[in-house]
Amino acid sequence: VSLGAVAPTVLLVADAARAIIGSNLDEAALEKLGSACSAACRPIDDKRGTIEFRTKVAAVLAKRAARIAYTRAGGK
Repeated sequence: VSLGAVAPTVLLVADAARAIIGSNLDEAALEKLGSACSAACRPIDDKRGTIEFRTKVAAVLAKRAARIAYTRAGGK
């Protein structure tokens, strides 16, 4: 799992990947994924988004992307 626009450089978040690998992508796994993504964020505060916004959106988009990927891979 990689994140952009939440730190000075792109982040590779291994804890986020570990949260969902081998899971059936239930709500608990998605919450762990989101929490790991939020915890890894070190965004700046600027006119394009606050620190709080970027941190929250990182979790939301990671969970959304995981659900889409799971569905496309044949998961229900």
